[in-house]
Amino acid sequence: MAQDSLDTAARLFQAGHVADGEALVRALLRANPSDNAALGLLGRMLARRGDYAAALDCLAQASATHPRDANLHLALGDAHLGAGDAEAAAAAYSTATALSPGGFEPLARLGGALTRLGRFEAAADALQAALQCRPDDGAVLATLAGALQELGRSREAEHCARRATAVAPGSPEAWINLGVALHAQGRLDAAATAYEQVLAADPGHALGTYNLGHVLAEQWRSAEALENFRRAVELDPGYEPAWHAWLFHLLYDPAQTEATIFTAHQRWGQRFAERPPARGAATAAYDRRRLRVGYVSADFRSHSCAWFLLPLFAAHDRAAIEVTAYSGVARPDEVTQRFRARADRWREIRTLNDAAIAQLVRDDGIDILVDLGGHTMGQPLGVFALRPAPVQVAWLGYPATTGLSQIDYRITDPIADPPGAADRCHTERLLRLPGGFLCYQPPDDAPQPAPPPLLRNGYVTFGSFNNIAKITPEVVATWSALLGAVPGARLLLKGRMLAHAEARQRIRAAFAEAGTDSSRLQLMGWLPRDQHPVSLYAEVDIALDTYPYNGTTTTCEALWMGVPVVTLRDERHAGRVGASILTHLGRREWIAGDADQYLSVAQSLAADPARLAAARRTLRPALAACSLTDAAGFARRLEQAFRDMLAGAGRG
Repeated sequence: MAQDSLDTAARLFQAGHVADGEALVRALLRANPSDNAALGLLGRMLARRGDYAAALDCLAQASATHPRDANLHLALGDAHLGAGDAEAAAAAYSTATALSPGGFEPLARLGGALTRLGRFEAAADALQAALQCRPDDGAVLATLAGALQELGRSREAEHCARRATAVAPGSPEAWINLGVALHAQGRLDAAATAYEQVLAADPGHALGTYNLGHVLAEQWRSAEALENFRRAVELDPGYEPAWHAWLFHLLYDPAQTEATIFTAHQRWGQRFAERPPARGAATAAYDRRRLRVGYVSADFRSHSCAWFLLPLFAAHDRAAIEVTAYSGVARPDEVTQRFRARADRWREIRTLNDAAIAQLVRDDGIDILVDLGGHTMGQPLGVFALRPAPVQVAWLGYPATTGLSQIDYRITDPIADPPGAADRCHTERLLRLPGGFLCYQPPDDAPQPAPPPLLRNGYVTFGSFNNIAKITPEVVATWSALLGAVPGARLLLKGRMLAHAEARQRIRAAFAEAGTDSSRLQLMGWLPRDQHPVSLYAEVDIALDTYPYNGTTTTCEALWMGVPVVTLRDERHAGRVGASILTHLGRREWIAGDADQYLSVAQSLAADPARLAAARRTLRPALAACSLTDAAGFARRLEQAFRDMLAGAGRG
């Protein structure tokens, strides 16, 4: 009789009548509280309706009584996964796999849990084993494609994803992972087509919209990319990556002002920021030991920010400062190892959620926690909303407010952020460092500056090696006017996006529309550091900064190679970095206040080969002697600022 009731309850559960089935199971348990089969079924039912705590209790009891029941461990893993504990889920699925060797379900679910945990090698092994049982399972193929892509095996990922789309053409995950694999190979049109398949079936698919935005951005379709990111936020207001992408790409939009950018960032902060706990008592004791500073970044690698971070890590006073690096780097490289060697403690955080990272920071007793990436990809900005450190600071990697009230300070200088309007457009308090907010480390292997190429070419070569997303229609118009005003002049552009034919075609078309013949443009893709990309400045007479989003690393590299840089000072931080660099170098004459003056400065330089030749001789020594490369001086100023912040927090 009890077995009949249990079978009926199971059928009700499978048919979706969970409440009716649960009532029947609970009646059985009242009659026999130790009925293990009923406990297991009730656990599954509770998990189905989202009561994971109760489900785990039931399933733990059942599996303790029957520890060799693989199905109970599977259900336990499902409940853990529903509760957000992928680690416990993977352990349960692993037990089920051991109890049922070669079983499809345990292997498939184990692979999914390991993927969530970022253990992609193990995940791929489990998923490939599952496919031995069911070679055409679309869900497993799609998940395997994602794991292979995370391992950098894009061709294999593409193959798996194509198989997945063939057997499960209605699977968004399959098309998404196909798009990701194609995007990673630089096949932008094909990637866009994959994402469009998702959106054709479901126009409200936020992830498909977001991913398509990234493809459009790399095709130099900035306005369309921005609209996709905005649309993804609208479709899923809780989807944080879409918010980060939208906010970051707003900085490229010349229609934005400091005020509109601030308002958008405030919206994010108000939505995602949690009420911070009270500041801890750690501030009172810091002066009795080394100050503990934690740096949080997804870019401890060969990245533009590295050439401003490495000198600071090396120059910190280790008698007074203890450096902990919280690294979210996806693919470590040689530069990652250099950072690791210069940190007192190294924490891998890429696979941890915000709460786990915050707890790690608390356990490390960090006094000052520094965000180095803002809304850039992979940066765990949400950690700062949990306020794991007494003082929290933003610096370097993001040229705007974070919008997060729990970040107390943003490091800048009086030129990049003049007092007044800038203070009103930040949730953080602006702390302006004397000598500038940057500390640049020139490349060790940079060759000596070459003579201006004008002397051998007979014509002026302008150049910009900035991200081409910063090249707006206004910049195209200004640069085209400059080429028109300087007979025979050429323009050399280099950037990662220019490796893509789609981006090159669009750039050429934009300049043609502005009156510049394609023959006057030279477009080059990104060069890896082992090919000494700074050597390319030997082909540039005058570097042209972008606006309203200036370059930073590119400006410093050009100057180190003896190439003058013409910049336009804008109203917001991203458009004033060039002015900050040139002011601290003592070259204010290359800073323009508007497009007309920008043209005038560039034309004046182009007409004076002697000045260009003198710049080749003098710029490197001048940069080496100024505050921009004084790592020790910068470190002392920043360390004092940290101590002042913490003292203020202690008084607060």
